[in-house]
Amino acid sequence: MNQNHKILAFDTSSERGSVALLEGDTLRAELRSNAATGHSALLLEAADFILRRAGLTLKDLTLIAAGIGPGSFTGIRIGVATGIGLAQSLGIPFAGVSGLDVLARRAAQINSGRICVLLDARRGQFYFCEYEGKNGRLRRLCRPALIEVSDVKDHLANAVWITGDLNKDQVRETGKSFPRHARWIPVDLFLAEGIGRLGLERKRTWRSGDFITAEPLYIRPPDAVRNKAAARRPVASG
Repeated sequence: MNQNHKILAFDTSSERGSVALLEGDTLRAELRSNAATGHSALLLEAADFILRRAGLTLKDLTLIAAGIGPGSFTGIRIGVATGIGLAQSLGIPFAGVSGLDVLARRAAQINSGRICVLLDARRGQFYFCEYEGKNGRLRRLCRPALIEVSDVKDHLANAVWITGDLNKDQVRETGKSFPRHARWIPVDLFLAEGIGRLGLERKRTWRSGDFITAEPLYIRPPDAVRNKAAARRPVASG
């Protein structure tokens, strides 16, 4: 039964790193870190700390859940690899959860209608996805995408609720593109707890066994790939 599951969940996809321990859908402990780097060094230490404080060990866990992005390429890779490694070593399932889904779910818990999620992708771009929320349930309406600031207005045309990772200045500026009928919903941007809850709900997505795989939601290719592609482009002469 869901209430008996002990879940270790974490997210390293952005500078807002977090680790959470849940028993069923009850949050037992959580650690948060607001740092641009260092998640890899602190992740296992943080997990060990909250487990000990709760009087548990890794062997008590029944599910590992990790954020699959979008966000930092390195951060996502660290989180997914650590989650899969722990799940395999403990012989328990692994669940990968998108941060976009977590933010949309939080908005859908108190609101119904078309929900658009924007995550700051830097460089004048946003990660974007659109959902339909009804009676606490959530349905994704499109594939997650990377959009330009100039295209925000078009993507929000049908939005009733807008949420995500924007600071006050960005909300003020991007808000010019919000439809008149749409409202901005501020949400908690530390995602580990939400990843654990969604991971528990989505049992059909659990992966287990000796060769667990997960597909990270990078959306934007890593800088190394971008730089290599740029280097291959012919330089115009003349």
